[in-house]
Amino acid sequence: MEHAAERADTALDFTHERIDDHPPCSKLNSLQTTDLTGNGSPDVIVVGMGGEPTVPIAGTAVQLPMAGPASRLALRFETNVFWYENPGWERHALATEFNLHPGVGSDLADISGNGRLDFVVGQGFGKSDLYWYEQPADPREPWRQHHITDAFEKYHDLLVADVDDDGEPELVGLSQDAESVFYYDVPADPFREPWPVANCHVLDDDRRCEGLAAADVDGDGRTEIVAGTNVYHRHEDGWARDDICTGWDDTRVAVADLDGDGEPEIVLSEGDSPTFGTHPGRLAWVDYPDGEPEILRDGLFNPHSLQTADVTGNGYPDIYVGEMSLGEAEAPEQLLFENHGDGRFTEHVVERGVPTHEAKLADMTGDGGLDIVGKSYGPDHHVDVWYRD
Repeated sequence: MEHAAERADTALDFTHERIDDHPPCSKLNSLQTTDLTGNGSPDVIVVGMGGEPTVPIAGTAVQLPMAGPASRLALRFETNVFWYENPGWERHALATEFNLHPGVGSDLADISGNGRLDFVVGQGFGKSDLYWYEQPADPREPWRQHHITDAFEKYHDLLVADVDDDGEPELVGLSQDAESVFYYDVPADPFREPWPVANCHVLDDDRRCEGLAAADVDGDGRTEIVAGTNVYHRHEDGWARDDICTGWDDTRVAVADLDGDGEPEIVLSEGDSPTFGTHPGRLAWVDYPDGEPEILRDGLFNPHSLQTADVTGNGYPDIYVGEMSLGEAEAPEQLLFENHGDGRFTEHVVERGVPTHEAKLADMTGDGGLDIVGKSYGPDHHVDVWYRD
């Protein structure tokens, strides 16, 4: 398809603030925002896989040894899940377990049923544990870990949503190494460890993908699971898979009504391309089930951040995408595609030169405007916010 986005002459105005130059973990995988303290301002939760620990010495990040007898001690310098309190960005540990090694997959949901959002996170490369962390009355206190399962491996995406339309939430997951798409019914006793095998439903055991959303994308009144370029439809006798498109590398996924017709469209970005893909990354939207990908931009470098929301204030969801660096891209970009509601988009540059990964759109100041919160993946490690001017 031809490019459907025109490039703006000027950049959108955002003010950059570095939340943390020396986070307590390397390879920062996941980021979530929510108001943990009840003051009306979203706090920032960050997940790090670890494995390249550094400590600040005289203002310089010094990497600790990862071989020999000192390597196990070095890992203890890393905290895998931590959060920043807004305002002020005081940092707190959320998970203190040694060498948790979490992956990208995480979500927030009230698993315990006490009205407080808990944190769901799965392990990454070569690991198989999936946990939920119970939020205490004071989120600054330790969060208790609860084991869900070890039936899969490398949880790249997790989502808590009502996907079977029974009025109760389910925990949906994509396991890349097990090549599985699955969901768990949250048990009546969520504190049971592990969760009952009978609560687990495997939709696909031969599909390696990433990017996860849940919505009625075909207008049949039932919720579908969007996993990468696949849509899983629920029928009376089970679930059936359909392609959104073919020939795309691993994608990040978002769902939004881009044209105001009351029916959602699907947005895709090839978040790991070209590093782990077959070509430079593309960004597109699809009017599913009959439409073809409308490419907004190609030539992107690992656009692993993808969000949809009305940033410009015209009533239509805009599309935000951010590039990684991985030590290769000298000037990674963050772009906002202003949606005019009629299939036209205008491409604005938000940032050039600061990489980001799994960034989120959120109103961090309470002024009604959407800001951007992100963090790098590697080799540099930092946490950032961009305030909309």
